[in-house]
This record gives sequence, C-alpha cells and structure tokens, in this order.
Amino acid sequence: MTSAREQLIQELNQTPDFVVQEVLDFLLFIKLRLKDRIGENQTSEMQQSPSLPPFLQFVEEISAQIPKEEWEKLPKDLSKNLDRYLYGSLKDEE
Repeated sequence: MTSAREQLIQELNQTPDFVVQEVLDFLLFIKLRLKDRIGENQTSEMQQSPSLPPFLQFVEEISAQIPKEEWEKLPKDLSKNLDRYLYGSLKDEE
C-alpha cells in the first residue's frame, strides 16, 4: 500500500505542468492558512476534537464563508458537467 505522499508524487509525475502549478499554488495556500492558525493557537483546538480530517475541515470552513444565495447560483449539474462550464466541452446528458 502506497502512502498518500507517494501516490501524490506518482500522480504529479503524470500531470501536465500547468496543473502541477495549480496544485502547488493550492498547497502553498493551505500551508499559509495552517501557519496562520498555528499563530492563533487554533491547531490545539483541532487536535483535541477533530470531527473531520483536517483537509475536509478546511474545505468546510471555506464553504461556510460563502453565502447561501451564492451556492444557489451554481448549476445543479456542476459536478457532472464541470468541463463544460470550465472549458466549453459538450454537456453530459445522463
């Protein structure tokens, strides 16, 4: 069984450079946020009672900052047709 780090490295080796750059930017963003939390002593609270894995907790915190009205503006088929909305690909009608 490979570790998450090893699997990530394997995936990065097979990924185009522009995607690797996006992943790097995101990783650096997460590390910066974690550094800010450490400065605010929030990591000790997360370690005492983690209800979600740290990444999912991070995603939940970011999601909570977005007003409900904005979530309602998203297309209902966004996850299924993400490429259509990002790149203009054909719509998946399933």
